[in-house]
Amino acid sequence: MRSDLDKEYIPFDWSVVENKDHWLEPCEESYYYAQKWKREGRKSVLDLGCGLGRHAVLFAKYGFKVTAADISKDALDFLRKYRREQGVDISCRLADMEKLPFADDAFDAIFAMHSAGHADTQGMKRVMEEIKRVLKPDGTVFMTLCSKETWTYAESGLPKVDDNTVIKTDGPEQGVPHFFVDRDDIAKLFADLELIKVRHIDDCYDGGKWKNQKHYFIEAVIRKKAKRLDYSDIIGKHVDCKIDRPLGSAHPRHPDMVYPVNYGYVPGIIAGDGAEQDVYILGIDEPLKEFSGTIIAVYHRLNDNEDKWIVTAGGTEFTAEEILDKIGFQEKFFDGELYLK
Repeated sequence: MRSDLDKEYIPFDWSVVENKDHWLEPCEESYYYAQKWKREGRKSVLDLGCGLGRHAVLFAKYGFKVTAADISKDALDFLRKYRREQGVDISCRLADMEKLPFADDAFDAIFAMHSAGHADTQGMKRVMEEIKRVLKPDGTVFMTLCSKETWTYAESGLPKVDDNTVIKTDGPEQGVPHFFVDRDDIAKLFADLELIKVRHIDDCYDGGKWKNQKHYFIEAVIRKKAKRLDYSDIIGKHVDCKIDRPLGSAHPRHPDMVYPVNYGYVPGIIAGDGAEQDVYILGIDEPLKEFSGTIIAVYHRLNDNEDKWIVTAGGTEFTAEEILDKIGFQEKFFDGELYLK
């Protein structure tokens, strides 16, 4: 999604795309993998480089917990409206593929159609490291990468920044790097994954024109051990909290979301998102400004990069079901796991 020669983020320029209907039609492969991943019992999908969200919407309609990530704010703004029109829930995240804002072992599957290869060689290595990091053990990835046999790489004369990377010079992808591969490149990139299927596809006729446009369609699985999380140093700790969203108040950006519990933060403790640590206050039925209590649980968000602490007075106990019910008004939009003592 960015070139090492230009550290500025370079998104696809959706403002010059007049007919967006083409970009809302899911590709054939998305239907295949939606059904395959359903049969395999997979639950969560990351649409990596989602664009306007054609595949994110499809996977959501199949019942997956979907996170859509893209570097383009314009694309995500479009998707936020589009998801409502389609009647589906999708978590939309502005993200650079080389540094994803998600927890380790977050997703069962990653779908990256004509998106993951928007990097130079060093950037592509970082993209692959991030893919391996956020996939769960035995998680799967489907992605396409441009073939070195295609016209753009072999014959166009477009500028190359390294042996694998061409920079587009016009159109909506002006300045965007494209990473090209052959079989040896794929073997190196996927050395830490198990290749399941690789196809070399020539889209030789499209839109009324013959052309030489080849891609590799790659399916792989990662074999790794799950990382064990330990919150024993946090659960049971006493904390002083500030309440900036008291019980009965509305979310500042989503006025239809009213807080059924007090929600605040612990001053001076920085969470994974770079802001002060958020807390849910349970067991108090009136709005608060401040609160001192004990952490009884941690909600670990997977498709995000922060945890939520669950705090009560005097260590008052709640069951896991009770906690999830009380925080579900907000956490239903995320995928996560609850950790108790």
